[in-house]
Amino acid sequence: MVAAAVSVPGHAAAAVPPPAPVAWIGTWAAAQVAPAATGLSRTGFRNVTVRDIVHTSAGGSEIRLRLSNLFGTRPLAIDDVRVALDRLGAQTVVGSGRQVTFAGRDAVTIPARKREFSDPVKMAVGPGQDLAVSIFVKSATGPATWHPDAMAASYYSTPGDHTEASGAADFPNAFNAWYFLDGVDVVNPALAGAVVTFGASTTDGVGSTANGNERYPDDLARLLLGLPAGQRLSVLNAGISGNELLYDNGTAGESGLTRFYRDAIEQSGVRAVVIWEGSNDIGDHPGTTASQVTGAYLSLITLAHAYGIAVIGATLQPDQGAHYYTPAGNKVREAVNRWITTSDAFDGVLNFDKVLRDPFDPNELWPPYDSGDHLHPNDAGYQAAVDSVDPRTFGSLIASVRRRLAGS
Repeated sequence: MVAAAVSVPGHAAAAVPPPAPVAWIGTWAAAQVAPAATGLSRTGFRNVTVRDIVHTSAGGSEIRLRLSNLFGTRPLAIDDVRVALDRLGAQTVVGSGRQVTFAGRDAVTIPARKREFSDPVKMAVGPGQDLAVSIFVKSATGPATWHPDAMAASYYSTPGDHTEASGAADFPNAFNAWYFLDGVDVVNPALAGAVVTFGASTTDGVGSTANGNERYPDDLARLLLGLPAGQRLSVLNAGISGNELLYDNGTAGESGLTRFYRDAIEQSGVRAVVIWEGSNDIGDHPGTTASQVTGAYLSLITLAHAYGIAVIGATLQPDQGAHYYTPAGNKVREAVNRWITTSDAFDGVLNFDKVLRDPFDPNELWPPYDSGDHLHPNDAGYQAAVDSVDPRTFGSLIASVRRRLAGS
């Protein structure tokens, strides 16, 4: 089903907010999807501890967690949560663990289709720090809210509450996903805000080295932390493998139009969004037109601007040789890219197509940047895309959007 417009359930576009200092800024995020038809996300958990391993983009003096039951079918009862510095795999740094509370209590029940922030946790974390968030559920959760294709291992335990365990022995079960956790925020006065990278598998990091934190948002985070204090930006990954702008797709997530408010606008301290999405719409749905894709971009830009958020468009990489490539689809991709680079609809443009294409055949990824499937870049390709970015442009674009919209 094609989504006709941006979905903002229960919300109206706000006036441009004042540029007040942001107390909480997101340092890590994962866009959530519905449970699969089979497997662990469908059966859920009972009397075990899930240990999600996540990688911060920026550090801070305090943290808070955001737990999610967005796609649960019943209230989610969480009995105990602790956060610790991750050491290796499921192992944590001894003595680093902190109890996480919700309105002063160790336990919390999250209604179906809702999310819940924790209380602040006094815990200093550094940039690029791996955290282990351990979530104990005693009662059966039912189908679980999750993020598949994490490109990183997380774990669940033998029966019981093992949130305080620092060793790996109690966590013999690994999976390539995150469950129940969809955000980590920090307090850090050196940060000017957060950049949300919004897209599909190339944003999610498919093609990069598993457990290597070599996704393009990871590379971008390292770049933006090199800015002077007060101008630095964290980076939040709102990619979902298989996601599409126009079409809802089960475990590939709700359409970009449907989820944009939740996964981008609602992030803590967001100041800019990078949109790198549209390839799957073109490839999976022959007949999709360039105007449908660019119309979706315009809807997202309009919504972001209503909240004073800058929007940067990334051109679609070439994909000749990929499983869904067609010459007709490639013409649509080229038309979309022309619109991105010439329409002036976006506040800024990242020309990833120019960086990633083969100089001898612009319809293909350059082989040194190809992960092997002719669609997703490898570590070198993602790094090359980010190397083409001038980090100073983010600050100037954010400031210019807020000035322009505040005066309109």
